[in-house]
Amino acid sequence: MASIQDVLTHAQQLHAAGRFVEAAALARAVLRPVPDHAVARHVLGTALCASGQTEEGLAHIGTAMLLDPGQPVYAVNRAVLLHSLGRRAGAVAAFHRALRLRPADARLLDGLGSCLGDQGHALQALTPLQHRLALEPGMAEAYRKLAIVAQRAGLLDEARRSYRRAWRLGGGDGLLVREALSLPVIPCSTAEIEESRAHCAAVLRQAREHGLRIADPLREVGVTSFFLSYHGLDDLALNRELAALYREACPSLLYTAAHCRESNYRESGRAGGLEDGVGRRLRVGFISDCFYNHTIGMLNEGLIERLSRERFEVVLFLTPGPEDDLRRHLRMVADRAVDVPGELDAARRIIAEAQLDVLYYTDIGMSPFTYFLAFARLAPLQCLTWGHPDTTGIPTLDCFLSCDAMEPENGEAHYTEHLVRLPGPTVCYRRPQLAEPRKTRIDFGLPADGRLYLCPQSLFKIHPDYDEALIAILRRDRSGILVFVDPRGQGAALVRRLAAKGPDVAGRILLLPGLGATDFIALTADADVMLDPFHYSGGKTSLEALAFGTPVVTCPGAFMRGRHTLGFYKLMGIDDCVASDPADYVERVVRLGTDPLLRAQVRRRILERCGVLFDDEGSVRAIEGFLLKAA
Repeated sequence: MASIQDVLTHAQQLHAAGRFVEAAALARAVLRPVPDHAVARHVLGTALCASGQTEEGLAHIGTAMLLDPGQPVYAVNRAVLLHSLGRRAGAVAAFHRALRLRPADARLLDGLGSCLGDQGHALQALTPLQHRLALEPGMAEAYRKLAIVAQRAGLLDEARRSYRRAWRLGGGDGLLVREALSLPVIPCSTAEIEESRAHCAAVLRQAREHGLRIADPLREVGVTSFFLSYHGLDDLALNRELAALYREACPSLLYTAAHCRESNYRESGRAGGLEDGVGRRLRVGFISDCFYNHTIGMLNEGLIERLSRERFEVVLFLTPGPEDDLRRHLRMVADRAVDVPGELDAARRIIAEAQLDVLYYTDIGMSPFTYFLAFARLAPLQCLTWGHPDTTGIPTLDCFLSCDAMEPENGEAHYTEHLVRLPGPTVCYRRPQLAEPRKTRIDFGLPADGRLYLCPQSLFKIHPDYDEALIAILRRDRSGILVFVDPRGQGAALVRRLAAKGPDVAGRILLLPGLGATDFIALTADADVMLDPFHYSGGKTSLEALAFGTPVVTCPGAFMRGRHTLGFYKLMGIDDCVASDPADYVERVVRLGTDPLLRAQVRRRILERCGVLFDDEGSVRAIEGFLLKAA
């Protein structure tokens, strides 16, 4: 008869061979007569985790740790498993425990740094990653990870040095692009913005001169120029330079679907639309990484649902994402819903097979996947709209569909795409409803007395140019409080920046944690005044506030992305909350906040007229008209 040790050795061999079910069965056989056998518990736990039974497996590994607390292998494997499962809070504690037993384990230091960075604790993540580099100073990947968390922590010089070091160690040419795009998340000053843009331009020029080669931009770069859009400056030249670099460095991006080659398109008869008497519906594909309960999904739901099915066949391309109610609804209302993988080559082939007439990007710049996908020619007409309201610099994007009321007079000069000015809000957005019983500021832990000035935008929208106006509002209204919403834990840097300029009002600047959609709407409805940031205006948030009559004071910017709220007011025929300059902005905010009669009058007027912003069939018809004419 085989001994316990022989059975256990066989179980370990099966485990090493990937035969986890058989390994688990033998480990259980050992544990029946010897339930306190730590090695058998560990083998059983790791085998169960590998075969998908994670909860039971982790429990057995935990038991092994209790039976033999000095054995580092058990602690190490538990930490690595928790990390691989995305259970970061538990993984951080597990990595700390394992490091007490193996303080110089590079894999543990790397895992701890990655977990802390993913949780938003960028400064804490720096220490283990720096220790890891001290152990293995020639690791390009370790420098890359250090650069990412340094950028999140606002340490741009360290981030750039680390990206450059990783590139020199052979980490890939994409690291030079990442260095160029190491932009501040919450800038500390306008000088930092200007320096970061100058550095970006210089590195992009250097990268093009170097002759980069990037095989897989999603893996090797994996970011966009997203943060450029929040600087209040013209991004056309930088985005065009970035797109030119990718076209040279990554020829695989320049895929052309067979039906888009001009001769094929004409011979197939697909060039003819309704006007030629054939009567064929135009095939329109919609794509985004955000077709779920996300701002982009909500803003485009009405268009996808209500586009004429007599004239258009709607194909929805869904990238991997949460299967929530909005996503299920979109699947149901589309003529076809096609799942595409998060891998560029496969996605291009799948979309090409649909033989689209139009490919409609609801946003480009928020997601690396759709940004890189847009370099391909997958439909004869490729357009985008203002889900991320900035030009892309990508030549294969033909037109930018925008709201005429939001565009400045010289708007055409801000786009590499052909600007199409449309009437109405250009979205068919369902009017939001307040849940009952209605929550008020008291439910959010805010004081009942005093004025609530709410600025609920993502904190990277709060430009340093805006600081003096915010401080002036609080100085003018000594009973006012300024509230931000901080779902990503980035607010401390912003509060420090404001407190340095206005220490006398810092105590009345408050941060709320992330709120669910229902609570967020309730808070906007209860605010006395909502503040629209300079340079980058609210979109969905302004719509939600206006739906309940909350005055949103805005100071329109030079670019469309700073003029969303202005556009909504133009469509409503209201100008009470539109400021001409920063001083006028402060004046209008404080008057609305401190004069209840004026505020009630403005609320009433907003409620009377805001209906033009919601469920707007006219915007759908305008988009239909453009697509029929252009395609």
